[in-house]
Amino acid sequence: MGVSVSGSDLRFTFIRRAAVAVIAIFVALCYVYSPAVSPAMHTAATAECNDHAEGNWRSYRLSWNVGVYPHWMCGDASKPTNAAISLGWWTNPFND
Repeated sequence: MGVSVSGSDLRFTFIRRAAVAVIAIFVALCYVYSPAVSPAMHTAATAECNDHAEGNWRSYRLSWNVGVYPHWMCGDASKPTNAAISLGWWTNPFND
């Protein structure tokens, strides 16, 4: 029978598994939402979508789609018959 100084029955294996679960959830949430909340990535996606819409800042439609494969979707509102394109997960914020 073990003696506990704090009176708690927490085992180190439980704490380690809980820490791994918290880290895994954090990494998954960063993968899914970080491009959408990062100012540099959002600015790069906006510029890329504006280029797709031929430089008309009022007609582009940019959205972040979350699913199995999160990605940016860009459409040109001035040409509604054209399908929106996927810009992918990554847009290069270091591109001039």
